[in-house]
Amino acid sequence: MLRLFPVCRSTLRLQRVTGASYVSHRGFGTQATRLPPDFTLFPNFFTVDEQCLLLKASLKKLDTMESGKFRRRRRQFLQSYNPQPSVNPVQALFLPDDFYDFQEGHFDGVIRRYREMHVTAWPEDMPEIIPLIERLRELHPNGEIQTHILHLASDGTILPHVDNVEASGTWIMGVSLGDERILRLERSDLPEERYEIPLSSGSVYIQKDVVRYDYRHSILQSGDGTHPPSEGKQRLSIMIRDRFISPTP
Repeated sequence: MLRLFPVCRSTLRLQRVTGASYVSHRGFGTQATRLPPDFTLFPNFFTVDEQCLLLKASLKKLDTMESGKFRRRRRQFLQSYNPQPSVNPVQALFLPDDFYDFQEGHFDGVIRRYREMHVTAWPEDMPEIIPLIERLRELHPNGEIQTHILHLASDGTILPHVDNVEASGTWIMGVSLGDERILRLERSDLPEERYEIPLSSGSVYIQKDVVRYDYRHSILQSGDGTHPPSEGKQRLSIMIRDRFISPTP
């Protein structure tokens, strides 16, 4: 299960304790604990093997949109790349930061050191990921969706922000792969109300309605609560959200 413990007077952080399948503010299931309104967390949704499949497919999609220069560098590196047996099998799928064309800043200044793309179809030569995507469909509310991949460098981060109401639907789902990072949620009109939630690899979360638009959310840089910056590693998220539907005049 997940347990809340105080970080300071105004901050709550979730600590993992073995045994729970998921937690939710609304109390679904038997292992509910306190989370922000309209936030649901499934800590161990995907196995390590399933995480590897999803990460391979996602990296393959991202890699195809990069320049020939980076693709050639990766091919040359992989010819002699031999990850140590002790390395986490999910993390071992990432190459060193220098072999990816990470962007320094997003157009709105919120995301630092990242790669991203929208996904309309997954690699045809990896049909084994389709059942995994279908399992996610069983979790999220119905509606027309769009899928987005976001790859953060070892020093990448997402700064505090509230999603643009004019361009977003009511809910968003995130699949975490790779480095565990802290998701910080801060009430926009009450900054002292703050939650810090570890997003481990293989976890899935859903945020909607109140927590989506009344809380600022951010992904902390490595070293801000998980491990020293020198130990930071890459992280990739598969984001699924419902499309914004303009009201009929």
